[in-house]
Amino acid sequence: MLNISLIVMLIEAGIFFVTLILLNMWLFQPLLSFMDRREAKLKTELKTASSNSEEAQKYEEEIASIIEKARAEVSKMKKEALDKAKKEATKLVDSEVSKIEVAKATFNEELNLRKVELAKILEAESVTLKDMLSRKLKGIA
Repeated sequence: MLNISLIVMLIEAGIFFVTLILLNMWLFQPLLSFMDRREAKLKTELKTASSNSEEAQKYEEEIASIIEKARAEVSKMKKEALDKAKKEATKLVDSEVSKIEVAKATFNEELNLRKVELAKILEAESVTLKDMLSRKLKGIA
């Protein structure tokens, strides 16, 4: 049969409860407080990482905006420089064309004067040439 002693059972129950109390004080409470601190630390770090991520995203958007503005400014400056260069080139070409037109007009005037002079010379010499030609023809015939 089973011998159950109430005193031994009470002593064992007391030892069990004392062991539970000691384990709770020395093991479970420090372990639970460590886990709570760790969980709180992880939550704060997660919040910090989330806010840092949002901040980084804001900075990326700001950087993209700045880059877009810079590209637009560069494009505008490039267009202005091209327009200015085209205007200067057009002025230069127009200036050279007008110089050439003036030179052409001067040349044509000189050519016409020369033509008139040559016509007068030929007219004056035509009588002499006719005489020479008629003499030659008479000498041949």
